[in-house]
Amino acid sequence: MGKIMMNKPPLLFIAVVVLIVVLATRQYWQKKRQDAENDRSPVRSLQVEVIDKREVLAPNRRSRQREEIVAEEKRYEVYFQPLLNGIEVKKSNEIKIVLPQQEYNRIEQGAKGTLRLQGTRYISFAPNSVAK
Repeated sequence: MGKIMMNKPPLLFIAVVVLIVVLATRQYWQKKRQDAENDRSPVRSLQVEVIDKREVLAPNRRSRQREEIVAEEKRYEVYFQPLLNGIEVKKSNEIKIVLPQQEYNRIEQGAKGTLRLQGTRYISFAPNSVAK
């Protein structure tokens, strides 16, 4: 009876490792497929308004002990609302883009301008010039 109990933890461990490998492989292929789809897509320009900006603490996968981490990693999200001839389109059409910090800092909340995308890939945001 003792022999049966000894075999269960290794089987459980193997099942967990297999599950992790399967999920990681699936994630890799989804990203590769999305990148290929973006590469095939034409670059499109949309008139948008920046409706929100968020700095979100990224989940840290390196350490559970927060005392050792000097600076938390952040993810910089910008939410764009498409405009049709200056009229806001319904809320469900908002576009969330995760950007590098430098690009995030350059974009002002409430700004209106041209968002350029290739599929789901961010290309640029150019605010409209304000006539004085």
